[in-house]
Amino acid sequence: MTNKKLKSDLLLKLGISPQALSLRVQTIKKQSPMTTEDATYIIAHKEKLILDKYLSSEEIDRIRTIIRQLDNPLNVEPLRRHKILKKANKTENALEIHIAKEIIISDPILSQKKVSQAKEMASLYPLLYILENSIRELIEEKMHSLYGDSWWSSIAPKGLKDTVIKRMQEDQRNSWHQRRGAKPIDYLDLNQLVPLVRKIEDKLIPNILPSMEWFSQLVEEVYISRCVICHMNPLNIDNVQALKLKFKQWQKQIKAKIDLIK
Repeated sequence: MTNKKLKSDLLLKLGISPQALSLRVQTIKKQSPMTTEDATYIIAHKEKLILDKYLSSEEIDRIRTIIRQLDNPLNVEPLRRHKILKKANKTENALEIHIAKEIIISDPILSQKKVSQAKEMASLYPLLYILENSIRELIEEKMHSLYGDSWWSSIAPKGLKDTVIKRMQEDQRNSWHQRRGAKPIDYLDLNQLVPLVRKIEDKLIPNILPSMEWFSQLVEEVYISRCVICHMNPLNIDNVQALKLKFKQWQKQIKAKIDLIK
């Protein structure tokens, strides 16, 4: 039930009727699935009411999560609604992934806060997926151009080869499930890609990557956040912003060097 004092103060501040407030609430609810109560609190927040005066810390955390989700440009929706559009101009051809506003999900035992966190963390998955596979693609492109189809057997460090063999054997035991990947590099974790880059460091730096330290630090920081999300825990707002920054830095670097990669 909506906090009566907050609702009363909000009506007074807006100078409108309860019916008019109800219309505003419905408009907010159309943006993303939420309760009437939460939509009212979001309006109150936007009208500069101090929510701490009316709500518990747990309720405030919930509202903050919903607001971040509404403001987040990478919102996730069901797969059937994904649209992949091709952006073409005189200088480049790139695939843009348009992921729409919401995913509707619930659970009978979890708190609203936990479900809201699931939605927020789901919005970060495309960044991790694209970034990690972009790094793999860079390595694959350069290795293949330098050493041909057999680059893995001739260039990859022995420790990585042993890891891949072990994971491929696990795939064989669990043949009921699809394989982890189609190529050996797909069996490596994100942080295991750094030793591969070191093998061709002189071919990538500084022509494509600014330095080995820059690349290693980027991978290390992203990998830590990746592990948190993949172990089904939420990132805090600072780490969310840091992940987005690393994603943008990688995209900007690769876009500037694309002619040297392809």
